[in-house]
Amino acid sequence: MTYNVVPIHTTKMLRGLKKAVALASSCVVVATVAYFFAHNGAASKEESKPDGLKSLTSPSGQFQAILLTWAGGGGISPYCNEALLVTPSSKSQQQAELEKRYEVYSSECGEFADHSPSPKITWRSDDVLSVTFSINTTAAGPTNVRLKKIDASGRVRIEFEAKE
Repeated sequence: MTYNVVPIHTTKMLRGLKKAVALASSCVVVATVAYFFAHNGAASKEESKPDGLKSLTSPSGQFQAILLTWAGGGGISPYCNEALLVTPSSKSQQQAELEKRYEVYSSECGEFADHSPSPKITWRSDDVLSVTFSINTTAAGPTNVRLKKIDASGRVRIEFEAKE
């Protein structure tokens, strides 16, 4: 009968190694959670400044359509989201950004088959806004799109068209 005896210093070394691996794993988990909250959880689009802003005034000048874009994340977890707001022209863009009720469209960023940016926004009259958006991103998987056919004032009708 033979017994394998492990020297005491090897056992202590293995315990120390286990503790080091556990500590390193914990640090990775904490860093990942902190990164997630810094880039996604804590900074929602309502709280963060948009990276892009495009404004289009109605023919009479009473209303404005404001397209806001939030993009970032780099190569690890890129994101790009857009929201279209319809507001009275008297309302500042900064005030409008803070109020969800003005939002009539929101989605991930997209582009049409000809690589032009989506959505395309056109005032057809003082009370009709035309929004054409791309559905090309749905080829890879489902995409959430939020649509509202009347603005917050009840005076502007939004017509939507989905295209490739």
